[in-house]
Formats: sequence, C-alpha cells, structure tokens
Amino acid sequence: MFSSSSSSIQVSFLIDREQKRFVYVEAGGDFVDVLFSFLTLPLGAIVRLLKKKSGLGSLDSLYESIELLDAKHLQTEACKEMLLNPRSAAAQLCENLKVKGIHERKPTTFYTCSQDGCLIHSTCHFTYTSKVRCSRCGRHMDSDWSWWEETSEERWVFVKAATKFLITDDLRVMPASSWQSDSILREMHIIDKRVLEKRVMQFGTKEALKLLGRSLVSKNALAEVCFPDPQVHESASSSLPIKQEIVVDETQNEIKAELISNKRNNSLMYAEVGDDFINQLFSFLTFPLGSVLGILSDNMSPLDACIQNLYSSVPLLFLNSLMSNICTEMLLTPKLATFYGYKNQLVLGLEEITTMGSVVQGSCAKCYADNGFKSCSSTQCVHGIRASQFVEQNPKSVKGLLNNGGGFVVGRRRFIVMDNLHVSLPSAISTIVNGESLSMSDLVGKELSLDECKARSLLCAMVISKTVLTDVFAPRRKLPRRNHMKHV
Repeated sequence: MFSSSSSSIQVSFLIDREQKRFVYVEAGGDFVDVLFSFLTLPLGAIVRLLKKKSGLGSLDSLYESIELLDAKHLQTEACKEMLLNPRSAAAQLCENLKVKGIHERKPTTFYTCSQDGCLIHSTCHFTYTSKVRCSRCGRHMDSDWSWWEETSEERWVFVKAATKFLITDDLRVMPASSWQSDSILREMHIIDKRVLEKRVMQFGTKEALKLLGRSLVSKNALAEVCFPDPQVHESASSSLPIKQEIVVDETQNEIKAELISNKRNNSLMYAEVGDDFINQLFSFLTFPLGSVLGILSDNMSPLDACIQNLYSSVPLLFLNSLMSNICTEMLLTPKLATFYGYKNQLVLGLEEITTMGSVVQGSCAKCYADNGFKSCSSTQCVHGIRASQFVEQNPKSVKGLLNNGGGFVVGRRRFIVMDNLHVSLPSAISTIVNGESLSMSDLVGKELSLDECKARSLLCAMVISKTVLTDVFAPRRKLPRRNHMKHV
C-alpha cells in the first residue's frame, strides 16, 4: 500500500510517563485534513475500508447482505457497486490529502463507451461507476478516461496552511497555543511537566485506517493507534436514539411493512417489506458520515465515541482555521455524489453535488481521443461535429436516462429484513430462525408504518444497535451499554 514517506505525515505526541497516559498530538493542517476527511466518507465506503469490521451497530450486516444479493434484484448491475463502494462528493478534493488510500485513488477517472459509433455525437455520456451500460448500444462503458488536472502547489484541503493544532486522545481538535496546552494538562491534573515525554511517529495509510475504525467505537482512538500494545482499551458506549415527536399530516408519506413475531415469547423475528422500505434502508449506505452525525445530534443521541468530538470541533474552528464556508458545509452537512440520492428518502433530503461535465471544442469525443486527447480546433472534425459535450449518465437508470432520483432495487419485490438488518429474499426464510425451530403457527404478523420519525430512528439505531427492528418498532428494553475499562 502507500507506505512511502511521501504519503505519510510526521506527528509529535506527548505522553505522561508516570500514569502511562496519552496527552495530545501536535500536528499541522495536513494531519487535521486527514481526520476531517473521515466525515466526508459514505457509510458504505467506511464498511468497505474497514473490511466489514466497522463495529457500527448492524451496518456491517446490512453491507454483507448486499454483497450476497443477486444483482438481478437491483435496477442495474451498477447499483450494487454504488452501494458497496459509494462515491464521496468530496472525492476529487480529498485527492490532495497527503495520506493516500482512504479515499478514491483515481477520483478524476471516468468511463465512456468504447464503441466508436457511440462517441461520434455532439453529446458523449460518461460515468464514474463500473458496470454501467451505454444508453446508446447497451454495452458496458469500460473505456477509462481522466479529467485534465490542474497542477498546484497548494495541497491544503479543509484547513488553512501553516496552522498548528492540538488533538486530544478523544479527537477534540483546537488551534495550538500555550494556553490550550496548559488547559489540557490541567484537565488531566498534570502539574509537573517533567513527567511528559515527547514521541514522534510516521502516520500513513495503515495508521489512518486504524484511527478511522477506532474513532467510531472508542473514546481513546489516538492512544490506541500511537501505542501498539495497549493493555486495556476503553470502548465507547451508546444509548438508543430519543425519537423526536413529529406531527404527521395527511400528506406525509408512509411505508407499510409487516413485522413478524414469535408469539411463544413475544420476540421479534423479522420484517417482510417491499422495495420502498429496502430503498430507504440501502440508501443509508450512501449517506456521508458527517450528515449521519448531524442527524444523530438532532435526535439528541450522539454516538458516544471520538468521531462525535471530531465533528463537534468543526464549527469551533470555523472562523480562524478552516479554508471557507464551503469546507464547513462539506464537513457538517456533506452532500451526496451525483445520482446517489433517493428521491423518496424520508430521513433527510440530502442534496447531490452538481454533476461535473466538460465540452470538447472542435471535434467529437472519438477524434478527441484519436488526437491524443487534444481538440481538433486546427482542423475540421472528420465526422462534422463542432463540439462534444460530456454528460454524466445515471447508473441506476435501466434505460440510461440522465434524470436524478430513482431507487436501487427492482420495484414490487418483497424482502426479509432480520433484526440485525440482514436482508434476503422471502424464499430464504425457513422454519428455523436464529437457531430456533418454529412452526408457522408460532408466527404472528403485525403491520408497521415507516414515517419520517421512524426512518430517522432506523438510521440512528442502525449505527448503534444489533437489534434494530426491535429497538425501533417494538422497544421493550434499553440498549445495553458496553463495558467501560480505562486505558492504562
């Protein structure tokens, strides 16, 4: 992977030798850029990067069920790729990060049709997603091109150049100053500075991925990365989301489904749902982490882990340290990549970024490629095309349409959703559920409605619970808190 010194960052950190405690990291903007970039990653991309070991509630289970789902049940082959490897709206900006291997490696690469006849037009369709079929000939668009990249010495992404920061073990980020340093020492009851020891480490891709993973589930993420063999880790705790009371009017959309319970012990078995419910559920994987944390905060139940502190640091740095208002919005309310939105989404109408296209003057796309990716402005295009416009094609559209919205799964299909959000087809359910032998007479169905309030609760429970349906639709108990053990 990216192990060379050119793709790593040197960071300094202080430890308390006597108490064997991590104090803080002192680093430049390039390190903080990497941390903040975590907030722009879609949930599905995080699960993929962490190899289905994110530790976020039932998210890994949902992701794995999509891996196992036959693509014929999705609108297009490309839908599976969109869910398992969702594109970040900040992909091209994050290409300037010094640490590589977290975001897309080639965010400027796109695909067009390789058939000459499809390129000899005034409009040339392209896509960033693999396995998309050309709207003209129906073949896969597998000819890879790249946008022209401007060279720039400026490599800062979210924070201003030459700014120094202090980052605490629980990922609170603040501008470096003697006052802030002393404040952290007082908070940790460190009076004698002679107990402090400075250490230096190279922070590369391996460390960044480990920090991403620990930030989601731990309160001591930096210590767990900087100390390779900690004796004990402290895990984060979570509580069920507090559901906001939303007045439902007659025009509000609701999704109907059936909840199946075991009447022997009144335990929830699974839910039988339609494509509208599944589209809601699957679309959560395309949500950027920053937007999810914002929704969790709105529901008064933040994820009790370091990543929440990182998110909360952004508005505190707004005036003096961040590059622009756009950067602040990109971290606190990041948008979806183009065509990743679901128009009937109940939770939050996340906006999509405006699709980026280009115009080749003086030729068609074929002549442009044949001419070494240079316009034929000096000579007339042999096909008589004066200009060719590159337009992004919707990967979810069966007919290759260019409109937004649309769902991921084929309409009017029924699915089974287990309590841990594992999704399968109804034929996959037998009389043995969760290791318990059952007869059909043991099962009883109850209609449920998914409205905006319940959809928000579903998203919140998905990242903190392994019994999501029970907690949202049939709550009987509080979510057990994880064991707390302090880092030594």
